Amino acid sequence: MTDNITQLELTGLERFSHLEDKIFRVVEAFKTIKRENETLQTESQKLKVEIEVLRRNEASYNQNLTQIQKEREALRERVEKALSLLATLEVR
Repeated sequence: MTDNITQLELTGLERFSHLEDKIFRVVEAFKTIKRENETLQTESQKLKVEIEVLRRNEASYNQNLTQIQKEREALRERVEKALSLLATLEVR
């Protein structure tokens, strides 16, 4: 009878120890996931800032490109006028 009680107690203690190990592993996994989440949130914030900088740069580059295209068109028109004037001199 005492062997049965001792056997049940060991089995109960073993089961409790097994449960305790599982709880420990879950807590450690949670800590790891929490650290990874914090790292990812930090990276995400940095990327958001970089994206905003890139968007501003893109807007600036687009404005510059538009200005350059306008200047190019104006220069092309001036060259065409100059060539036209030269052509009229040759005809005379």
